[in-house]
Amino acid sequence: MKLNLNKILLLLALFSGTIAQAQTETTEPDTLRGTVARLASDLDVLKRIKLSGYIQAQFQYADSSGQPSYAGGNFASGVDKRFMLRRARLKVQYDGAVIEKGWSLSQYVFQFDVSEKGVVIKDVYAKLTDPWCGWTSLTVGMQNRPFGYEIQYSSSLRESPERGRMSQIVFPNERDLGAMLSIQGPKTSRWNWIKLDAGMFNGSGSPSQAGSSSTAVSNTSDFDKYKDFIGHLAINRSAMEERIKYGIGASYYDGGFASDTAFVYTPGQVNDSISGFVKSENKNKKGTEEKRKYAGADAQFSIEWAPGITTLRGEYIQGDQPGTAKTTTSPSAMYAAGDGIYRRKFNGAYLYFVQNILNTPLQAVVKYDWYDPNTDIAGDQVGKAGSNTGANDLKYTTLGLGLVYRWDANLKIVVYYDMVTNEKTASLKGYDKDLPDNVITARVQVRF
Repeated sequence: MKLNLNKILLLLALFSGTIAQAQTETTEPDTLRGTVARLASDLDVLKRIKLSGYIQAQFQYADSSGQPSYAGGNFASGVDKRFMLRRARLKVQYDGAVIEKGWSLSQYVFQFDVSEKGVVIKDVYAKLTDPWCGWTSLTVGMQNRPFGYEIQYSSSLRESPERGRMSQIVFPNERDLGAMLSIQGPKTSRWNWIKLDAGMFNGSGSPSQAGSSSTAVSNTSDFDKYKDFIGHLAINRSAMEERIKYGIGASYYDGGFASDTAFVYTPGQVNDSISGFVKSENKNKKGTEEKRKYAGADAQFSIEWAPGITTLRGEYIQGDQPGTAKTTTSPSAMYAAGDGIYRRKFNGAYLYFVQNILNTPLQAVVKYDWYDPNTDIAGDQVGKAGSNTGANDLKYTTLGLGLVYRWDANLKIVVYYDMVTNEKTASLKGYDKDLPDNVITARVQVRF
C-alpha cells in the first residue's frame, strides 16, 4: 500500500510541474532553452581549441668529455654522460569557425618549449585564409621557415633525435619572424597535392655556437634593415589506395645581413702554393649587406608492402653563407668591426632510410648527412699557414643508426648512435685524425 501511495504522489508532482512549466512558458522566457543555447555555444568554442604536445627525456653517452656536439648541444666541460629534458612542448591551437564552403577562415597557434635550461617561445602566429576559394592563406608571426623538408618536419615525428648538422647551422632554431603567403587548394580540391609557400623574414638566427639550437634562447629579433625571402614549392601524391606516397620539392633563399666589419675574406689563391681566403678592406663597411643565397631540392617516398612500411627521404642544399673565422652559423646580431667577414660557399645533404619491421612496433633507421662549410678548399690546405682558414672550414659527415620501439600510439623509445667523421688535415693540430665525438642517445618520448 505504501508503494502505491508513493507512485501516486510522484505522478501528482510530475503533473503539477508540467502545469507550472506550461504557465511559466506563457509568462516568462524559456530559460532552459537559453541555458542550452549558451552551453552549445561554449562547447563550440571549446571544440575549436586543440591542446597537444610531447616530452622527450633522454640519456646520452659521448666519446669524450666536453666535446662539441650537434646531438643535443655541446657537452659541458668534464662531462661525457648526461640526462636531458631535450624537448617538452605544449601547443595551443584555436581554429575559427568553419564556413559553409568547408574551411576555417582563421587559425591561431602558440607553442612553447620547456627544458632544464628554461622556457623558450617556439611558435606564435596567426593564419588567415581567404573566404572565396580557400586557395590562399597568410601566416604572420614566429613560424617555421618554409625551406626544404627537414626544417618543417616536427621533432616529435622525426625518426632521428636531431636534425642534421647543416640544418642546425644554416637554420638555427628552425623558426623566424615574418609573413608567409601560401597557395594550396582545399582538401576537397583536385589540386590539393601542390603547394607554394613564399615569405619575407627577419633572417635572424641564434647565438653562434655548436649545437646552438638546443642551448640558446630563440632569438628572432631583427638587427638590421635587410629582410630575407624564402620560397618552397612542393608536390605530394599517392597511388595504390595510398599505399605508395611520394613527393618532391624545391626551395630558394635570398637574403643577407648588415656587416660593420673592417675587412672581408673571399676565397682565392693567396699565393702560388696556398689556397684559402684573400683579405681585403671593406671600404663601405658601415651597414654593408652580406648576401646569403641558398638553393635546395628535397624528395620523399614511402611504400606499404609485405616487409612493412619503407621510407626514403633526402635533401640537398648549396649556396653562399658568409660568417667569421670562428663560425658559419647564421648570425643573430651585427658583427663587430673587429671581426672580419668570411665569404664561403657550402653544400650539404641528408639521406634517410626507415624500415618498419613487418607488423611489429619496431622501426630501423639509417641516416647519413654531410655539411661542407667551404667547398673551395679541402684537405691539407685547410689550416695551412697564411691561408686564413681553420677548423670551421672542415667538412663533417655523420652516419646515424637507430632503433625505434613504439610502445603505443603515444609513447616511443629510441636508441640512436651518431658516428661523426671530420675532414682530416695535417695543417691543423689535432685534426690529422678523426676526433672522438660520437654520441649514443637513449630517448623516451610521450606525445599527447
